[in-house]
Amino acid sequence: MQEKKGVVTDFVLSKMLSGRASDQEVELFVEWIKNIDNERYFEQFKEVWHAAQNIQPGEELIDRSLKSLLIYIRNSKRRELFRKRLLYIASSAAVILLIFGLFSLFEILKISGRYDNVLFSDLKYNSESIKVELADGRIINPLKESIEMIDGYHQSLTTTNPREIDYSKESLLLTDKSDSLKYNSVSIPAGERFVIILSDGTKVYLHSNSCLRYPVSFNSESRDVTLVGRAYFDVKKSDVPFIVKTDDLSVEVLGTTFDIESKKGSDNSSVILIEGSVKVHTGKESRIISPDEMFFFNRKQGESSVSCVDSKSMTQWKDGILVLKELSFNELIESLSSWYGVEIINRSSISESERFNGKFDRENIEAAIKTVAISAKVRYRIDKGRLIIVDYK
Repeated sequence: MQEKKGVVTDFVLSKMLSGRASDQEVELFVEWIKNIDNERYFEQFKEVWHAAQNIQPGEELIDRSLKSLLIYIRNSKRRELFRKRLLYIASSAAVILLIFGLFSLFEILKISGRYDNVLFSDLKYNSESIKVELADGRIINPLKESIEMIDGYHQSLTTTNPREIDYSKESLLLTDKSDSLKYNSVSIPAGERFVIILSDGTKVYLHSNSCLRYPVSFNSESRDVTLVGRAYFDVKKSDVPFIVKTDDLSVEVLGTTFDIESKKGSDNSSVILIEGSVKVHTGKESRIISPDEMFFFNRKQGESSVSCVDSKSMTQWKDGILVLKELSFNELIESLSSWYGVEIINRSSISESERFNGKFDRENIEAAIKTVAISAKVRYRIDKGRLIIVDYK
């Protein structure tokens, strides 16, 4: 394949993966992969490339890939390639190229080896289970028990995926407005995730440490649910309004896709719109937002704002990739603790004014914590199943 100037071709990607890329190709790749669509393509290409080579991305491949980048860094006149720290977690060596923005890759190679004696198998993970509380007060663990016919409603038809409940498959039509609604609720502990398909076909992805209360079947006047925590909604279109209520917000739609976060004890709430439109209500105002916009509400000050975001990137958590932006170190640690379901204690003295960005694979906590330690220049140890973070001395 002929390489066009300024374009990253499959041939260039192959050279990156094999460690044979030139300075110019590495520089081109670094700029190219900042685009989220290019990043997704590279992930797919990488899997095909490894399969074709019949190899796993081991240490030899890591060394070759990093060598290409080191050559580029040595020849670059810019000592700082990014002003903000970037945490990027991935399962392969090639994508670790993006980490060079943290600070000198020489430091990464030097420091990372000092954590080899920490055994992540000693971590104690959250032991709480997902709980489905039924309208009659009974509590079910869907990972271990099936939910059967209760009060005339078939509670679950999903057998292949224990982390999903589907209320839509038995033609649960909207009940008459005079009917008494029967409410269930689902509580998701730290480190877990869950999907609920409501009776109207709306799909709800629930984040760790979240709870959704919803009617088994909606009535003909409204479709109301209550959320604590974070959820991604793909709302089925209808003339009947769909309303998500939280402690401080009310989000109203007719049919659209959006993400809403309203954690207990947090200073802020937010709504991210992926497609369609939503109307966000606070105690003071109502506001309609557009796709790729985030409505941000500060609970303490009672003030709101709207900003442009990459909505698809910010909501990748539903697919197992957590993207964090502009968080303090404490907020970063709290998010990772919830995401992985482990107790993390921050004893470092990192300033609250410092801000961190990150992208974390759900399945690789060791890579995540190592990169956080390198970026923030902290040390960590595991004590009685807990992860302790302290200043690097």
